[in-house]
Formats: sequence, structure tokens, C-alpha cells
Amino acid sequence: MKYNEEVKDLRVRRTHTFLWNALEELLLYPRKDFNSITVKDICEKAMVHRTTFYKHFVDKYDLLNLGFLQFQDELRKNSLEERIQKPFQTIEKNSKRKMLDMIVLKQKKDDTLMNLLKNHIKEILMLDFIELNQRGKNFTVPLEIIAEFYASVISSLNIWWIQNSRDVSAVQMDEYFNQMINKSIFSI
Repeated sequence: MKYNEEVKDLRVRRTHTFLWNALEELLLYPRKDFNSITVKDICEKAMVHRTTFYKHFVDKYDLLNLGFLQFQDELRKNSLEERIQKPFQTIEKNSKRKMLDMIVLKQKKDDTLMNLLKNHIKEILMLDFIELNQRGKNFTVPLEIIAEFYASVISSLNIWWIQNSRDVSAVQMDEYFNQMINKSIFSI
């Protein structure tokens, strides 16, 4: 990973934006699975030379991680309690949500991409559970298992929610979610 949010150089930020936008377009419009998208495809779409791509990113997964990190940065603007207890309201407030929704709809059969997304959610949750543990919350189940379970449920329900055109409100989704989860584990 050769990037960070603090990058001030306009040329670097512009290159990252071009490459990310190209990847988004490829994920959305030609209906290519993430697995079949190549660095060459991304570079052609972005009109950026492959050498430039590799100056900034290790591979297409590294570029995808940039998009996930942008989404994560927005999620982290919400309190830890909101992220844990109201995950769907937290997702709904995210400005990157609509693009992510479209990508999930178009790419839902691409297991690689869906697993990457779930694992990224799991990493965010793991950090949240570690912080809760440091605040004095005692978990009776290993944090890795809790994070895996929680990420799987949120990912699956979010896909269902997107596929059903968000007919259910975020508040109602959180209520359903909290009714299904053992409240003693997740109460803060």
C-alpha cells in the first residue's frame, strides 16, 4: 500500500481519483466481475500508464482497498456505539453508500469481491471490539469469532436490503438486527 489520506500532492490525489473512478466504472457498467478486471483495463479506462499505476498501488486489490478505506473513514465519523448498535443507520448516512450499493448489486455473484467487502467490515468491527474490550467490556466469546459473525450478518442483511430496494428503513433494519443478535454480547 503506497497511499494515505494525508497525501497533499494534487497530482497524486488526482491519479488516485482517476484510477478509483475507472475501477468503479468497470465494476458498474460493462458488468465485468472484479476477478476478470485487469490492471490494464483500469489503466486504459483511467487513461493512466501502467507504470504510474504501480508507482501508487501494488495491484488492483490495493486500489480496491483505497475505496474501502474511504468508506471506512466515513463510517468512523460515527461513534463506536452507533457503528455497533445501529449499523444500517450508520451505512445509510455514508456518502459513499449509493456507489457501494450499485457495486454490490452488479457484483453480488462475484464471491471474491463480496468476501473482500465482508473481510473489510470484519476488520473495522475487530478494531471496534478491541476498543470496547479496552473500555472494560468483557466478552465471553473470542473477539475474532464475534467480528466474523457480526460482519457476516451485516454483509448478508445489507445485500438483502439493497436487493429489496431499501423498502425497509434503516431504523427498522437496525431494530430487526438487534432483535436477532444476543443483546448481552453487544450491549455497550
